[in-house]
Amino acid sequence: MARAVTVEQRAQLSAVQARVGGTVPGGGGGAGGMVAAKDRTLPVHEVLAPILPQGVQRGSVVACTGPLAVSLALLAAAGPSRSGCWVGVAGLPALGLGAAAELGVAVERLVQVAEPAGRTWADGDWAEVLGAMVDGFDVLLLGPGAQRVRAGTARRVTARLQARGAIAVCVDAPVFGGDLRLTTTGHRWMGLGDGHGVARARQVEAVLEGRRVPRPRHLPLWLPGRDGGVRPVPAPAPAEQPAEPARPVALRRTG
Repeated sequence: MARAVTVEQRAQLSAVQARVGGTVPGGGGGAGGMVAAKDRTLPVHEVLAPILPQGVQRGSVVACTGPLAVSLALLAAAGPSRSGCWVGVAGLPALGLGAAAELGVAVERLVQVAEPAGRTWADGDWAEVLGAMVDGFDVLLLGPGAQRVRAGTARRVTARLQARGAIAVCVDAPVFGGDLRLTTTGHRWMGLGDGHGVARARQVEAVLEGRRVPRPRHLPLWLPGRDGGVRPVPAPAPAEQPAEPARPVALRRTG
């Protein structure tokens, strides 16, 4: 039998909804109404613009996987948060606000909803918490802890996301599916030699796939760069073609 969410948790979620409800401009849950057609997408972090030029459509689930899943999820949440949207986090108890800020998230609009100390939420608890979060936030950032929900609960949450115009960014939580999927390949650290050196930056390739993406899209990134942030890897300059040697001009005898 699923245990009910505690009175303290209900109070926390109610306070969050009241605080966010009058703050999110044109938001899905916060506005409590239909989203205008022109607002059916949310912006993305500028480094992801080459592979998501139109932004992320409201009602979508963005699944982030691989060793940099949390970093990709923060990047996906950064654009909406900087545009004025609120981000609700659940199932990621070890999320660091410093890391979120370095990747561009507006941490003043990020709220972490944590499980009470000493107990673990069951499916019924998650259903109530996630339902309240969909009503209160434009972006839900869900970690592996949210994977404990049943498939039926996950379907109801995603249906509510679509109705309210919010998006979910999931870290290793495949139970929610994924309209878009982000992962990384080709990890290579800079600054390390053969048994010596200091890791200074990491070059990876972000890969975007999904139902609305006919072919995988690839984007080389510094994640992190030397300053701890993220930036695209500049395209190599085109190699100069060697000049062709001058050909002698044949002379014709005239007269």
